[in-house]
Amino acid sequence: MKKTLVATLIISTSIFLVACNNSTPAKSENNNTSQKTESKITIEKAKDIALKHANLTNDKVTFIKAEEGIDNGVKKYDIEFYSDKTEYDYEINADTGEIIEYDKDVEDYTIPTNPDNKTNKAKITEQEAKDIALKHAKLTSDQVKFDKVEYDSDNGFDKYDIDFYYNNQEYSYEINSQTGEIISHGVEKK
Repeated sequence: MKKTLVATLIISTSIFLVACNNSTPAKSENNNTSQKTESKITIEKAKDIALKHANLTNDKVTFIKAEEGIDNGVKKYDIEFYSDKTEYDYEINADTGEIIEYDKDVEDYTIPTNPDNKTNKAKITEQEAKDIALKHAKLTSDQVKFDKVEYDSDNGFDKYDIDFYYNNQEYSYEINSQTGEIISHGVEKK
């Protein structure tokens, strides 16, 4: 009887110790996972991704901002730089290196004035403005869905505001209605 009691006690203790031993690594794994919050790409790699996308090199730009942030639970890098009179803004996923959003704006743009004619008329048509935006985006009209094509005159400066969608991305353009020049453009994932 004593042998049976001792054997039962030894077996119970062994089972208890094995169970405790098996739960310890799981706790340790969870701790390692929660501590593992480092990004998969560095901020320098994010800068390289933005430069490559903009077809520029490091010696041709001045970086204004390069910082890490979180947006809707996604770690990202906000990268901003200038080249000549153009400002580039990028949001890059810190885990995958994917470009979430980018924008390119011409800075210090001089507004053309026409003192003889207060009501400037567009020299290019709405269709020509759409074609300019599509050509720049390397898309065709049958691939996209236009959301907005709007002629706007602001302080003597005439432009077209054009927004369209392709592949879950919104493309936004401002096009000078006098010259056809792209004033600004951007792409945002939706």
